Amino acid sequence: MSDHARAIGAAALTGALVGAAMVATRAVSADTTAETLAFLRYAIGLALLLPPALRRWSARFSVRDIFAMGGLGILQFAILMLLLNHALATLPAATCALVFSTVPLLTMCLAVCARRERFSRTRLAGAVIAVAGIAVLLAPAAGPAREAGDAWAWASLLGATFVGAACSILYRPYLRKYPALCVSAYAMSVSVAFLAAVCLVNGASLVPRLSAFQWANVIFIGLSSGVGYFCLLWALGRLDASRVMAFQALAPITAVLIELLGAAYPPAWRLAGAFILVLSGVWIGSCSMSATPNTGAPRGVAPPRQEGPAQ
Repeated sequence: MSDHARAIGAAALTGALVGAAMVATRAVSADTTAETLAFLRYAIGLALLLPPALRRWSARFSVRDIFAMGGLGILQFAILMLLLNHALATLPAATCALVFSTVPLLTMCLAVCARRERFSRTRLAGAVIAVAGIAVLLAPAAGPAREAGDAWAWASLLGATFVGAACSILYRPYLRKYPALCVSAYAMSVSVAFLAAVCLVNGASLVPRLSAFQWANVIFIGLSSGVGYFCLLWALGRLDASRVMAFQALAPITAVLIELLGAAYPPAWRLAGAFILVLSGVWIGSCSMSATPNTGAPRGVAPPRQEGPAQ
């Protein structure tokens, strides 16, 4: 399997894991605080990434890169999660999921404006088709938002969407200089320390009292976060950011499929239509332009290391 094909597979796996983690999060969100759940999520993910990262550590981060990657880790995990949780406290979950699914479109716009990628009508069409599929899926569940705090909730939701798109672009220079496993472990360790401080300031428990079933969900969320985040960074080091983020459209589809298998609701024609649209959009977006991965390193920077997503 080529490096390009493995990067596509890693991006798709990330989208599916995000959707599965959404379902597991719903099962425990009512019994713990958002800060505690975020801390546990990434603490478990770090426990998964840190041992292999330390065994194969070969990176020598510069002082500037240490601060930059640490800041990106805080943005990617803590700030994005806190903004999204604030929006979910006021706006319907379907509305938040639909807006957040526009991350591929926003990523492409930011990348083109920053001259990190070339504009592609085909890739734009694929992203629009995928978002349309999610709109078809979520339309029956969407309802009017509550009036109180709508302005702040919408600002938080748009902020979380922007942070997700911006981070996917800003990570790329560091992924060309350092192994993805080292970047993943370091950024996540900084975010875990930040989230622990947030929990202590807010008086939230770091180890809540949960049932065995709830702890199983928390552990799954953490493991999926560790694997998914590494796969995301590994793919971002080999593919354009907009192409990688297009696979995030698989997240709500995966969540609905899991709930459907759990008999949460009966199948409907909207589900089949959404599957066709989203998968078609992702396929168009991933196959657009050249099939050759963008691995050319900038002048003076070594090309990305050839490490597989399954470390």
